Amino acid sequence: MHQSKHSTTTQIQVPELTLKKGSKVLYMTHLALGDYVYQGAFLKALSKQYPDVQIDVWIDDCRNKKKSWHSGRNSTLQQWLAKENHLNTIYPIASSNEHREQLIADAKSQQYDFIVFVATTRAPAYLKVAQAINANATIVGTEPKNLLSRLFYRNQYKSLSTTIALSELATSQHISDFYNHIFSRLFAVSLDEQQRSREILVTNSLGEQGKQQINAWRNAKNLSNGPTIFINHISTNEKRDWQLSQLAELTAKLTEKSPNTLFVLNAPPHKFDEVSNWCAQQTNIAVEAFSATKDFFELPSVMQACDLVISVETAIMHIASSLSLPQIALIRESASSWRPLKANSVLEGKKRVDNIAASEVVVAAENILKLA
Repeated sequence: MHQSKHSTTTQIQVPELTLKKGSKVLYMTHLALGDYVYQGAFLKALSKQYPDVQIDVWIDDCRNKKKSWHSGRNSTLQQWLAKENHLNTIYPIASSNEHREQLIADAKSQQYDFIVFVATTRAPAYLKVAQAINANATIVGTEPKNLLSRLFYRNQYKSLSTTIALSELATSQHISDFYNHIFSRLFAVSLDEQQRSREILVTNSLGEQGKQQINAWRNAKNLSNGPTIFINHISTNEKRDWQLSQLAELTAKLTEKSPNTLFVLNAPPHKFDEVSNWCAQQTNIAVEAFSATKDFFELPSVMQACDLVISVETAIMHIASSLSLPQIALIRESASSWRPLKANSVLEGKKRVDNIAASEVVVAAENILKLA
């Protein structure tokens, strides 16, 4: 497991942006659930430091072409962010260019004093939207990633009060180091490593529902005392996915070691039928397909009722970290800066997650669950 060398709080005395009572701040970023685990911690700290400042969040990713996972991400993000009392208005992922224009019009009416956009891709598109919302605001944002784009858009970027170089991201040992650099520089808000995960608060009633669901599955399969393992093998990119053959090997070996093990196999809504069919074909293991279809908080409530989370490189591993759950994270070597901060075990594969052998995961799971 990686240990960050930079775990102390950076001391910044003079922020670049001077927020006053009544200031309105629009924070723009291509937000996903995993991103918000870390950025959310800094936004909460910003609100705590400036309680009289209005903080709004723009989560539209400024894409011209809609992705298959957009609607699911949009719904879950809004459900979580709506529970964050320190945030005011949440501008959703636009369903069309016309919808984006309406969101821009709504944002214009707020007359923001400060607009900050943090984008590792499509930064010029964010700048264009920010200027359309309020060209007179103090605008700060990330520079384009490549040199040609920086040269092509240099005149547009001259209008910004200051820029954020993505070279800071390249030198960060963890993505939260990058966010710490931004928030400490702009607002004098700095967090040490232990503070950088936004905690997901599961209510007692939802927590009880999660336990009841697990118990119902276990009872239906006549399972006595034994571990329940939550597995997420699907991401939004095949390079970050684990194969069903590996899943079959993992579950078979762990069942052999602990026959009363229940596996809860997570799936996004658009993949649920496919995963459910696979589960139905398994005769020698106890496995249930799961998807949070009604409310985002169904997901953490079920995860919280499990003894171990095994997840590929996607939001689930960051949610598990936010919940401080026992976890094995499966990531690519190139994505080590996106590892969950609180995972018990981080296993890395060269170029692809499915280069991590099932046998490695079995050993890690046996150690955490003390099955060996």
